[in-house]
Amino acid sequence: MTAEKLRADFIITGASQLVTCAENIGEGVLGVISNGALAALGDDIVWVGPESELRRHVQPAPGLVEVDADGGAVLPGFIDAHTHLVFAGDRSDDFAKRVSGEPYETKGIMTTVEATRGATDAELELFARQRLDRFLSFGVTTLEAKSGYGLTLDQELRLLKIAQRLDHPVEVVRTFLGAHVVPPEYAGAHDEYVRLVEHGMIPALENLAEFCDVWCEDGAFTRDECRTILRAARAQGLGIKVHAEQLAHTGGASLAAEFAAVSADHLEHATEDDADALAGSRTVAVLLPGATLVTGAQPAPARMLKERGVRVALSTDFNPGTSYSENLPLALTLGCLLLKMTIEEGVLGITRNAAAAISRERVLGSLAPGKRNDAVVVHAPHYAELAYHYGVSPVRTVVARSRIAFDLSKAGTSSAGAQNAQSGRQ
Repeated sequence: MTAEKLRADFIITGASQLVTCAENIGEGVLGVISNGALAALGDDIVWVGPESELRRHVQPAPGLVEVDADGGAVLPGFIDAHTHLVFAGDRSDDFAKRVSGEPYETKGIMTTVEATRGATDAELELFARQRLDRFLSFGVTTLEAKSGYGLTLDQELRLLKIAQRLDHPVEVVRTFLGAHVVPPEYAGAHDEYVRLVEHGMIPALENLAEFCDVWCEDGAFTRDECRTILRAARAQGLGIKVHAEQLAHTGGASLAAEFAAVSADHLEHATEDDADALAGSRTVAVLLPGATLVTGAQPAPARMLKERGVRVALSTDFNPGTSYSENLPLALTLGCLLLKMTIEEGVLGITRNAAAAISRERVLGSLAPGKRNDAVVVHAPHYAELAYHYGVSPVRTVVARSRIAFDLSKAGTSSAGAQNAQSGRQ
């Protein structure tokens, strides 16, 4: 009896490697299918396998779109699990001071807060869209975006609303970071600002944020202050994230484990006890080697974390003060060179593990039936090119929800405006 064929209105063929990043598919830890192909119906993948078997399993539906990878490798759409997307202003002066030998100080954040508060909604939205265009050109199809540059109730809500209404092929997952630093109007009154975050900001968020993040750090918020804020966030049904152990060991990682946080980010000063706690809580470690590079900090202990059972994701930490880059493949390279991760670990760090760090692993991060059809076609035939050819984009084509969102051969397709002007799935 012949099995009924699957209908598909989008296929990818011509791949040297289909790097599925899925368990129980393909070869090796990355689930590589040599000369693989992919078929989707609507937004979702229906079949992956060797291209030689595609026509036996898949029946083209009307309006079929076919992407020819032309011998390049195909991977899941990249996911950046830690960014500070919406802000105004420039911190190049801070950067110049650091490369001249001055240490990083958290007070520089207020430069960005001042500029952001003074910018119009239209300006902030334009800046964010331009940044999303650049993320897309580096293969990013989903990213997490934090608030944290408003630090008043109205300003924090404004930043989240701007992130919410961005119409772009890159999906934006929103995180509330009112506990970024204490603004100058609350200098000497930490308790009052913590109460504002706890009782004023968090209850007003409604559907504007999916997660709440806190910066547990000297110069930001103490462990006890963070615990107070996170309790309020959990009571409102928000997922938990923690900036932890970045500049010193302050207990942020164990706090993340206490709350079974979806992620603990930075972790440069994490200990073996922290790693054991995070592994036990199934919290993903989001490591940010770009910030390590720029601030001159000690690298996060990626090998120790992995050896003790912690899942590791990689991110740009895109922000104006310590990591001003939308180049997620570069973060992969730095993960390999600074954090001593393998290329395979790095690829999982910007795909499946990054999806887990934003609670999206069921739908994103791998190329498998039932997952959303977000995919990246790179120029080279092997996925190692992502780390090897560093500092440039390896991306030729980006597919987001079965639509060609970026194509290097077609000028202008990286902009949301150009995408809206296209008809159907061109």
